[in-house]
Amino acid sequence: MKQSISYIFLFLTVLCKSQALELKDKSLIKYYELTNEAENMIINNDLLKANNLYKEAFNEFKYPHAKDLQNSMTVALKTSDLETAYARYQSLKCLGKKFDDDFVTDNFKRIEKYKAIPCKNAIDLNYKKSLDSLVNVDQYYRKLSKGNYQAYKKELTKNDSIASINLLKLIKKKGFPNEYNIGLEMKSWVYFHDFYLIIWHQLANNLYSPQRVNFSDEIIKAVNEGKIRPDIAGFLLDLNNGTSNYSYFKISQFITNDGKIDCCYVSKDFLPESRTEVSLKKIREVNEKRKLIGLSSTEDEIRKSIFNLNNKDYVFSNNVIEGWNFNNSNDVEKFKKNLIKLDDTAR
Repeated sequence: MKQSISYIFLFLTVLCKSQALELKDKSLIKYYELTNEAENMIINNDLLKANNLYKEAFNEFKYPHAKDLQNSMTVALKTSDLETAYARYQSLKCLGKKFDDDFVTDNFKRIEKYKAIPCKNAIDLNYKKSLDSLVNVDQYYRKLSKGNYQAYKKELTKNDSIASINLLKLIKKKGFPNEYNIGLEMKSWVYFHDFYLIIWHQLANNLYSPQRVNFSDEIIKAVNEGKIRPDIAGFLLDLNNGTSNYSYFKISQFITNDGKIDCCYVSKDFLPESRTEVSLKKIREVNEKRKLIGLSSTEDEIRKSIFNLNNKDYVFSNNVIEGWNFNNSNDVEKFKKNLIKLDDTAR
């Protein structure tokens, strides 16, 4: 009887957990629908439509993500909607984005025409400093190891434990950090915060440092508060839980023994006619889960990632290029059998 009760409790726990992986805020849901469609318009070169969609989206959610502000500003500049572009520029400045010295003079010839908007957010420098200190703990032995993590396994385990436990304490005390309270991470062109690395290193199948903290509950809460982008949330949730719920298509590149890079490849399933029943089922499952947290389909995401290869003016997702390094060239060719080179596909 005890065993049956345990199974029931486990089932209910899993059920509640799965139900929690869904946006509830109708304004946020609408915001993501509009920004996803705006990104589709960008890759289809319908910038006027994209400009209007971003305006609609920002009426739905008052704390738009930096990537959306940047894309909106870029679109507005390209469509000569300078009033909107200047407003987005000011919002990004409030988040701490650094612009080239001549950005304003190059893009806004008569700056006196545009309305100055005061910053509505305040950067918590002490919070940012605390997070940076934990990132330094997380990175110390990784940098020292120069990639040989096995040699520092004991030290990595200790430091990852310190960093993750203290990050969780900070989040519970001060709320989930985002660009409106700690500013932007400027070293990453996709606005990926450094403290995300601490969460990343709590992946379920970490070979060098066993998981001490699963951040799923905090990530889910942050998604529902609009404090983390859904693409980054899905990426971190998959890592923390050892799942592949939120991504199917990835861009792959190969590094040969002589250091040459062979890019870029994607799964054959990118072509609908190449999909099997198994891959169709998996893609459907991934897309259903993606939609629940405000993401576009995995097919749309990879199209945007392909577009991004040659269009760095925009930021769409955290779907980075996966690098592969094989010692044996025959192994590379075997791996490539399930891939197609993007040069051979219609972009």
